[in-house]
Amino acid sequence: MNQYDDTKDAARCLPFKKLTLVCAAASVLLSGCGGSSSSPGDMEGRHLDSDVETEGRLVVFDQDSAAVKVLDLDTEEVLSMHPLSGEAPRLYASPDKRYAVIIQRSDGLVSFLDSGLYTEDHGDHLHDYVEDPTLLSFSLSGSKPTHYTPHEDHAAIFFDGLEGVTSSVMLLSDASIGAGDIVGELSLSNNMHGAAKLIDEQLFTTYRDPSITETTLPAAVERYSFSDGALTFEHRYSEACPRLHGSAATDSFITFGCSDGVLVVDLTQTSYPAIKLSNPGSLLEDSRIGSLYSHPDVDDFVGVAKNQFFVINMNSPSDPYQELPVPDGVSRIAQGFSTHAETFYILGDDGNLYLFDVDADWSASDPVKVMDVQTEDEVGVTPAITVSQVEDVLFILHSSGQQVLEVESQTGEILRTINLDFTASSLAWLGLSEGHAHEHDH
Repeated sequence: MNQYDDTKDAARCLPFKKLTLVCAAASVLLSGCGGSSSSPGDMEGRHLDSDVETEGRLVVFDQDSAAVKVLDLDTEEVLSMHPLSGEAPRLYASPDKRYAVIIQRSDGLVSFLDSGLYTEDHGDHLHDYVEDPTLLSFSLSGSKPTHYTPHEDHAAIFFDGLEGVTSSVMLLSDASIGAGDIVGELSLSNNMHGAAKLIDEQLFTTYRDPSITETTLPAAVERYSFSDGALTFEHRYSEACPRLHGSAATDSFITFGCSDGVLVVDLTQTSYPAIKLSNPGSLLEDSRIGSLYSHPDVDDFVGVAKNQFFVINMNSPSDPYQELPVPDGVSRIAQGFSTHAETFYILGDDGNLYLFDVDADWSASDPVKVMDVQTEDEVGVTPAITVSQVEDVLFILHSSGQQVLEVESQTGEILRTINLDFTASSLAWLGLSEGHAHEHDH
């Protein structure tokens, strides 16, 4: 579980509010907002009458020049560059993969970048578009935006708040981002390191009783109904989830990681009942499941406890856990499902990619060496992975920060190496998505 510095100047963590601003009025927004270092003639925006075949675009953060860059995967060219002020961001894809969601937690800022790749429904046909990437003037400010959790067509951003500044939840869709708006928001009663997820017309979010003072982690889950932009409290679950961290959902269940197990809410029943799964018997001492992963095409969940991985079979609540084999001494760097969920991957700090065949009872393949991970004495970055939504490939940011590897997700074969002339950190795939992958942990 990531740890964050909560000692930043509270004046920078203003109460949650929506900003739809032009650049001249935005002293807290990105420098150069709505603009790019590319000239309008560098890449002509095109309205195409036929389907577009493209590998998509990567959004990366260039830490040398403190800028977000958009890389065309078809040409390997940088299409645009957008300077950022403040801390290095975390990058995510919007639910329909058109926009980059740029989160600067310590700065209390969420910004958005339009990839320029999108599809419109013209009634009798779907129409693809290829245009220039643009940084939007629309942004959000609030206290410590942290967990970003997409599900289907919507995503929730949880603002942790701090002492004296309550947590907030903001709901987004690709349509609302394009319109410079949100689809709903909720202010909670106090601050916490929490999470939220909108599933159909129900918002599940965390709750921290004011009596809990030794941690900002919540210990319970609440449910709100969502209709026409309004959120109405419905239920607080009596099943405790101490030190709650991590959540994931399918169409049938939503799960939350607790220090003493996993809280599971059944989405198939009208009352949305909850049950509690105890911790796995093989869980190491002083450990807990703190991150959860899911995919819409897979019934099982994957729970992560430090460097242990447990498949959670919701059809066998009396014996739900199957531990995935990871060698002793190997620490995880990144993990998740491939595009169509044939594979669950784990990138270890030994530079190996560990691949598990989901359809073959999660059987393990031989580890595949994809990189030599930089040591602490070398200049490097933490490797990161983003998943293409149109091909069964992973894009892995090398530990040098100066290469992106395109890797076949079922075999681990390196298909190509994209060399960068800068040092990148964080990346996200954007493009004409075939579907939505569900996961998240930060």
